[in-house]
Amino acid sequence: MHQTNHHLPFIFLLLSTVLFTYGQESITGKVQSETGNPQAYANVLLLKAGDSTFVKGTITENNGSFLLNNIEEGKYMVSVSMIGFKPFVTDTFDFDGSTKKNLNSIILSEGVELDEVTVSSKKNLYVQKIDRMVINVASSILSAGSSALEILERSPGVLVDRQNSAISLVGKSGVVVMLNGKQSYMPASSLVQLLQSMNASNIETIELITTPPANFDAEGNAGFINIVLKEQTDVGLNGSYALSFGVGNGTLTSDNINFNYRKRRVNVFGSYSFLRDAQGQLFKFDRNFINSDEIPVAIATTTVRDPIQRNHSIRTGLDYQICDKAVVGLLLWANDNKWTMDAINKSNETENDIPTSFVELLNTERNQLQHFGSNINLKHNFKDDRYLSFDFDYLKYRIENPTLYTNSFFDGNNNFLREELTQSDKTTPINIKVGKLDYSDQVNDKIKLGLGIKGAFSNFDNDVLVGTFQGQNLVEDPSLTDVSNLEEKILAAYSSIDYEISKKTSLQVGLRYEHTASELNSDKQGIVVDRTFGELFPTAYISHTINDTLGLNFSYSRRITRPTFNDMAPFVIFIDPTTFFAGNPAVQPAISNSVKFDINYKSALLSAQYSVEDGTISRFQSRFDEESERLIFGATNLDQTKTFTLTLGLPITVTNWWKIQNNLIYLNTKIDNTVNGSIFNFEQNTFNINHTQSFTMAKNLTSEININYNSPSIISYTGTGVLEEFYGLNIGIQKKFGERGGTLAFKVNDLLDSMKWTVTNNSPEQNLNTVNTFDFFNRTFLVTYSRNFGNSKLKSSRARGTGAEEEKQRVQ
Repeated sequence: MHQTNHHLPFIFLLLSTVLFTYGQESITGKVQSETGNPQAYANVLLLKAGDSTFVKGTITENNGSFLLNNIEEGKYMVSVSMIGFKPFVTDTFDFDGSTKKNLNSIILSEGVELDEVTVSSKKNLYVQKIDRMVINVASSILSAGSSALEILERSPGVLVDRQNSAISLVGKSGVVVMLNGKQSYMPASSLVQLLQSMNASNIETIELITTPPANFDAEGNAGFINIVLKEQTDVGLNGSYALSFGVGNGTLTSDNINFNYRKRRVNVFGSYSFLRDAQGQLFKFDRNFINSDEIPVAIATTTVRDPIQRNHSIRTGLDYQICDKAVVGLLLWANDNKWTMDAINKSNETENDIPTSFVELLNTERNQLQHFGSNINLKHNFKDDRYLSFDFDYLKYRIENPTLYTNSFFDGNNNFLREELTQSDKTTPINIKVGKLDYSDQVNDKIKLGLGIKGAFSNFDNDVLVGTFQGQNLVEDPSLTDVSNLEEKILAAYSSIDYEISKKTSLQVGLRYEHTASELNSDKQGIVVDRTFGELFPTAYISHTINDTLGLNFSYSRRITRPTFNDMAPFVIFIDPTTFFAGNPAVQPAISNSVKFDINYKSALLSAQYSVEDGTISRFQSRFDEESERLIFGATNLDQTKTFTLTLGLPITVTNWWKIQNNLIYLNTKIDNTVNGSIFNFEQNTFNINHTQSFTMAKNLTSEININYNSPSIISYTGTGVLEEFYGLNIGIQKKFGERGGTLAFKVNDLLDSMKWTVTNNSPEQNLNTVNTFDFFNRTFLVTYSRNFGNSKLKSSRARGTGAEEEKQRVQ
């Protein structure tokens, strides 16, 4: 492992002084009355020229100024409205997307109060930016009643493995998931449960960030998935609610309500959501090997699962404008996710196709995550384009996973032999503290500077117990029981500079330094990990606009994927009598280097990305113990993984009532690894097609069809496991009844009931072949009703600010 280099901080400071990057990409101005008085809290809307569709909005500050950030090239108008004044709309102007445009002063004339402003727009479902793809969730009918996890499963290049609680992006694992730019920090298994309980009605956009900038953590080879929640900006009380009910192989309900109250300097907001999912699942496992007597052995297991997931989630916060230039915010959230299951497992073992044994395993399981989080943030604007922000987070998790197994053993003729009662329990408290300080300064029209420091301090306990009852007494299995503790500290600093080379060419480069110290202790083994290392992580972006319809982007990034706490902790989790999950204290971080090239022609995108990762972490690499005939899954490092991705985004407007979105992805994955002293190579070509058609059938009546196809692919976190091809079809129809009547949506998920996962793993070097099928998905009919309440008019308001921009950290 790399050791800390004491000269790196000096190198970091030296390099940060020579970095350059692209421009502000912003539109600014100032609103005032005819007498010259600045007008605070006026509504400012950026509209596309031609069809006047809404692009972005904001509120003027106390001095009347406004700032619209991250604006793409195009022709625009700005609409300004305020109580007591006549609405004002600017002339059409061109914006080249690479510089800062100042509209100077906008004069409002006194007049009749504006009764109501209605902005009607439908954003494209997918929007490609320089470093990310943005999914506008509200633009999809199929989002109604969906969870965040379901939206991700339908997103281009995203693969969600519910069985192993893993998410991969464009064929690579190591995805970091954020909420409003803040990392959740929770273990992957709990994160998947949280996303499943999150209602899409609360989500504005989902950002797939494959080449993150320097102010993001260096963690995550695949990049970041940022879920941006909705915000209300009107004064007074505003909000919305949604009620959903579905029927498939069981029932499903997903309900939520959110509100926002804004008055003068104070803004209070909150949301509550409830989920209950009681849909059955079916798994099948087939395992083949040659035993010590050279006899072919086959084990076939069928699992009928009857799970119930129940989730309560609440989020509330307050922003207070201390003065014209400073705002302080407090955010609190809590989540209680309880997953219970009764399952019947039937396992048949044969030798030379002759039955030798039969095991019936009945298990009752509870997996409960309780989470509390808090954030305080402070942001001070020295001027419109220079600010300092501070964030502090405290996160607390408690995960409990008790399971009771009743094992009934039979011989090959189904004659009863004996019964065993086994219990496993896993208790995991996690405490995390994070502090972050960011500074941003638009030095001049061409240069923008960004600096920041961060510290993350984590403590993780893991208490695992496995035992067998003898009478009324539970006898612990010492080989499977352990208590471990991991403490980790990550200190980081970054610097970035944006530089406008010309009106058509912009550059951004950044450098991040991270220092990590980890110590893992086990009650039985003492200190098993004591690791300290530091790394530099450079990033670079260049963007060039050839003309109004054609643009080019190039990026480079270096990233790290650290092993999670569960990967390293020295314990074994009991799954069934012959299957276990095990920790591996020896697993090391993986380092990747990636380049990406994009061509944007009008609304179409062609993107090519190539990455090389050394020490890829395979989190569920199988290992077969021939003597005990046990299959053990655990984390290990592969030698190297090379990934090439080609992405084509092709939207088509057939007519003004029929639109098509095509996302086509080609993926080539090469894995090099050494197994038992022998070099092993594996290569797989994969195609993913995500096709969506939307129709406007009548006024306020729309429909949507989505098809998602995935050819055979490598599941990187299982090493050489291959996921066989699968496809899914989803349809939906939606009717809007006006502002007061709400919206009614009906959809069918997995219409063909075809979404079944089959994973094969042929490992002759391990004397093992497996075929596992997971049927998580069901054909589900879902009805959703949603409605807004409160003030529906666009009146004066104060833009909510929280010092937390795009941030934070890792840790699982």
